[in-house]
Amino acid sequence: MLETYGVLIGGLILVMLGADSFLRGASGLAQGRGVGGYAAGLAVVAVGASVPELAIATVAIVRGHDALAVGTVIGSAIANLGLIVGVSALVKPLATGFRLLGFALPMLVGTALALLLMGRDGLLGQIDGSLLLFAAAAFGWLVKRSAAHETESVRKELAFAANTQTELVRNLLRILLGLGVLGYGAWLAVDAAIGIAAHFRMNELWVGLSVLAIGAALPELASAVVAAHRGHGNVVVGSAVASSLVNLTLVVGLLALGRPFATTTSLLHVEIPALIAFALAFFPIMRGDALVTRREGLVLVLAFIAWMFWLLYPRF
Repeated sequence: MLETYGVLIGGLILVMLGADSFLRGASGLAQGRGVGGYAAGLAVVAVGASVPELAIATVAIVRGHDALAVGTVIGSAIANLGLIVGVSALVKPLATGFRLLGFALPMLVGTALALLLMGRDGLLGQIDGSLLLFAAAAFGWLVKRSAAHETESVRKELAFAANTQTELVRNLLRILLGLGVLGYGAWLAVDAAIGIAAHFRMNELWVGLSVLAIGAALPELASAVVAAHRGHGNVVVGSAVASSLVNLTLVVGLLALGRPFATTTSLLHVEIPALIAFALAFFPIMRGDALVTRREGLVLVLAFIAWMFWLLYPRF
């Protein structure tokens, strides 16, 4: 099993490096063609954090492990809201004035509730996938519409997040290399996760919710902690909420559109409701001073630890 764990860690590192290279290349290419730093940063914050989950979920679906893919997507969304925001707030309270949160949070809760309804027949099919992709497009339109009304401080934070070199050849190489490393890393990570599930006789949904979801979240956690230390609370919270929404709409939508997959009783009665609970917790946090305090961060982290303990304790 030590070899399997090594493959898992190596695969996740490659996923992190590949996603970073791809995103930097895409951002630099866009800015080199005249896209402003704020717009590029907005795209990175809204979509970028979902690239590792999309890669891992796609590989899992291609290899016929649907539960592993869905578990990774849902688990990553929960880790975004509980672990990443919580730990970042412990480092430094997160001040947020991001207009995006005003519609992203309700859309996140609404999409999760829609998934519960869609999955009641035991299957997420192509019609469901099409509706989720439509929601992803609507989210993109709302992001674009609200962009013109963001404050100058938010614009500066997002532009800083997208700061990179803009040479054409360099960025094309970044994109190609990133895609290759990302795909290979995702393949290794999924292969190791399948082996771990077989060794411990665990349901693959739980392995996706825990091992792959946390593994995919750790690089994002490191970036979020750095952003929080710099006072970029909008980047941390905005990325966590937006990427969770993109996971549910774009990633799950693409997977369902490509090939329908089954929804388990556990997913409908436990995992998705847990995601809804974490999302709902942000509504009182975002009201008033719109500040995620250290105390609130501690509550989020403890809630996430309790969730993982409840999820994994009976499996060993």
